[in-house]
Parts: sequence; C-alpha cells; structure tokens
Amino acid sequence: MNNLAIAVMNLANETNVGGLIRTANAANIKEVVIVGRKKWNKGAATGAHSKINVVKMRTSDEFIEYCKEHDYNIVSIEIGNDSKNLFDYRYPNNPMLVIGNEGTGVPQKILENSIDRIYIPQYGSVECLNAAVAGSIVIYDWIKKNNSCKELDTIDRKFDIYKFQK
Repeated sequence: MNNLAIAVMNLANETNVGGLIRTANAANIKEVVIVGRKKWNKGAATGAHSKINVVKMRTSDEFIEYCKEHDYNIVSIEIGNDSKNLFDYRYPNNPMLVIGNEGTGVPQKILENSIDRIYIPQYGSVECLNAAVAGSIVIYDWIKKNNSCKELDTIDRKFDIYKFQK
C-alpha cells in the first residue's frame, strides 16, 4: 500500500467523490477522507469504496485533529500566489492531499494548517480543472515520484472484445 491519503472538502458534485475513490483504489493509497458531505455517488466508484478505507467526518476542525492524530502532513491543492508547481514539488512524508470544493476551494482553516499548497499548471483557457480530475492528476504525480507498489497485470483482466467477434 502506498503511504498517501487524500481528503475531499465539501465537494458539491457526488460523482467527483466517487471518481476520486476509484482513483485512490487504483493507486493503492491508504485512505480517502470525506469532510462535510454525507452522500456521494457510489456508482462512480464502481465498487472501489469497499476495497479502500473511506473515513467520513463533518467539520474542518475534526479533519485537522484527525491529521494530527495520524501524523499527516497536509498538502492542499489550491491555485494561489504562494502555491508551488506540481511538476517541481517534492512531497513530504505521510502526505494528506486536500481537494477543495468545486466553487470555493480549500477552506481557509485547512490552508492555514497545510505545510504546502500546490497547483497544477494549465496551458489552455479554463481557470481550473474538475475536482476529480485534479485529484487524480495529483495522486498519480505522487505515484510517479514515490510509488512503493507493484503494478497489477490488468491486461489479462481487461474485457476482451475480440473473443466476441466472428
């Protein structure tokens, strides 16, 4: 298991939460923390939620306390003047990546308790990426730089369209 966790803060789109849980499972990270939101789209997770630790809590204060208790280093994914470029970033030990709300971003209290803020460089005309996409990019950037797991042989398990053709 990879020594990485991700938190989603008050996401409005239920599909974003499910999609991030699926990515977290694919990357074999420790856990996903859902802060603030009770409902999320389990269909988007396609069963991955039963194979990864999903922790739910209601407030930012609970989340900060949880991170302290588990020695997590909070790294917020947030566009800002003091944010560091994802491509150049060196992750701390035991990171907890934080994805903020689609409209309001990472709550100020979480930003104040983050050891760093990072952003994903963009080259087109949109201001930001979808929360599930951004979270997935950052998870796999961490994997590229820090992976400790053996890649699964997914080719043998992939749906084989050729056996149904005549």
